[in-house]
Amino acid sequence: MSKKEELNVWTSIWLKPRETVRYAINHKPMKFAVILALIAGIFDLLNGATQNNLGDTISIPMIFVLAIIVGPIFGIIGWWIGAGIATIVGTWLGGIGKFAELKMAFAITYIPIILFGFLWIPDYLILGEVLFIEDFDISFGKIIWLFFSGFISIVVGIWNFIITINAIAEAHQFSRWRGFWTIVIPATVIFVVLLLFFLPFIFLLL
Repeated sequence: MSKKEELNVWTSIWLKPRETVRYAINHKPMKFAVILALIAGIFDLLNGATQNNLGDTISIPMIFVLAIIVGPIFGIIGWWIGAGIATIVGTWLGGIGKFAELKMAFAITYIPIILFGFLWIPDYLILGEVLFIEDFDISFGKIIWLFFSGFISIVVGIWNFIITINAIAEAHQFSRWRGFWTIVIPATVIFVVLLLFFLPFIFLLL
């Protein structure tokens, strides 16, 4: 590929997801994908800590320690599992992508997560422990920031979903609709299995 055709994956992924994924598959080393998965794992664990109010049970410093140590491990595991499922399901739908190609495709979809993850710096500086606890009393200014940060999170999440559909479609060389079903089918199966597993316990609590 000529220098003129080179892509900066950090910027092109937002508007040219399929071209960016193909470029990464053809030109990026797998160690680049590994690094993305490791970093994304840190931010995923931090996001999970906020959603589950982990600060109510363990200290804030410990949450960050876990994010740095355990997050990358979860990131690698989730990356492999996600790419593996997408490889199998996509093949059932007529895709031709290999496991290595799906690993690169999935890793590239982590770029928005990583870039958005840096919003954690002003988030924590402004909100502090509020990010990790259920009950809190904060100023109006912090509430405004909380809504702003949440809104950005939703927008990035939706766009990341669209990018993931395109990434899978490109790796498997099929339509975006098949990319969509490659995500939805296993997610639905997992949801149903979990629902059937926990349903007896739910009835016991009623």
